[in-house]
Amino acid sequence: MPSPSDAGPFRTIDADGLSVPWYMIPFDELGRCTGPLTRQALLSDAQAGDYSDIYLFSHGWNNSWDYAIGRYEHFTAGYMQMRQENHLPAPTSYKPLLVGIAWPSIILLTEAEEPPEIAAGAPAHADREALERRELERLTHGLPDRLATRLYELAQRDALTATEAAELGHLLTPDAVTGDPLAEIPSDTSASAIDEVVVALAERSAALPASGASSDLSQFGSAVAGPAAPTPGDAELQGAGWLGDTVKRILPRDAIRMFTVRQMKDRAGVVGARGVAPLLVELLRGSNAKIHLIGHSYGGKVVLTALCVPPDLPRIVDSVLLLQPAVSHLCFAKNLRNRPGQGGYVAAADRVRLPILSTFSTHDFPLRRVFHLALNRAGDLAELKIAGPGDPPSIYAALGGYGPRRAGEAVIDILRDTKVRYDLGAAGPRIYGLNGSATIGSHGDISNFSTWYALYNQVVS
Repeated sequence: MPSPSDAGPFRTIDADGLSVPWYMIPFDELGRCTGPLTRQALLSDAQAGDYSDIYLFSHGWNNSWDYAIGRYEHFTAGYMQMRQENHLPAPTSYKPLLVGIAWPSIILLTEAEEPPEIAAGAPAHADREALERRELERLTHGLPDRLATRLYELAQRDALTATEAAELGHLLTPDAVTGDPLAEIPSDTSASAIDEVVVALAERSAALPASGASSDLSQFGSAVAGPAAPTPGDAELQGAGWLGDTVKRILPRDAIRMFTVRQMKDRAGVVGARGVAPLLVELLRGSNAKIHLIGHSYGGKVVLTALCVPPDLPRIVDSVLLLQPAVSHLCFAKNLRNRPGQGGYVAAADRVRLPILSTFSTHDFPLRRVFHLALNRAGDLAELKIAGPGDPPSIYAALGGYGPRRAGEAVIDILRDTKVRYDLGAAGPRIYGLNGSATIGSHGDISNFSTWYALYNQVVS
């Protein structure tokens, strides 16, 4: 358990000649705050501190505590350096406060990925095996005994062949649940879809050193940009089965993480709804500061859910910046082509003062190649469940991979790498899909001039 000394800011940083408090607010998988004293200290500080701006960040899928901290630090430090180097002034009477959200976005933690004691639930080394068993037990819920036993067996292997990885994928991504009003929508779930994901695993695994050390797959979906792996040649893909079983270094941990995108997406929604939404409401009620929401990958789902779930807000937030969000490209849609209903986050534009800025990139490997293959349940369409040329390849495609569609007042623009300002006035669009293909090189490439400058436009508008 955290001690009383843990209740204050996680860290204090220097910015614009000010000492800026930075709080880390941790949540468990059910959205319960595991640092309640820290949460209360934040709310008290926000109420009494006379802050002008509060930045609330959420990391995405497969970020450990340390990686989340590192990404928050990198983005914040880069933002301040960008302003200094380009002589971009802060707003008048600027006094910021930083809030980082920490949520369990990884299945099967390694020792190096375990959070520190401030997270109020950090497992001891001796408890890790029991924790992993519980994680695997949750993954087998609903499976017949025979299939559950097979999943446990595959998870215990040192490495998997491609065929075994595909089998694991089928065990972890069952068909969409029937009985949903949109269940008649055809699912992309198929052997070929699972195979495509395993091909991606094999491509990355083929580039590993002979020692079998972990690749960037251990951070798949996170804000860590790993080197591009070469695509295996025909000889590497030949052998028994549809994919050469000569590729034998697909680690079970990597495969499980790849195929638990559904569980992590649902968890992001739970954390956003049950944990971050009440925190956001209290920050809005207890302070007069402008509140800026920033989310990367599944962190986009966290902050959008927090914004849209409350029946009403004490006041609107000031801005929302989505960095390659792992949510549906139809989530802001005011109508769905040939289907009833609207996107699950259609209300977001009315709950934020400035237009929502959302980046996407053709270089985003997970959101361009994997997202729509795995996330094709009825509720994934347009984020209905919120706990042509150039068109996406699937109705389930990611906002962070292809930009917004059918959102009424949305436009596609270029993510700018110059100091040309965005038109964020009331007469402009409510949602910008910012094509960052020229400046964003991977899913994790979220800290660069373009992204920092997009945030600066929001802060000074």
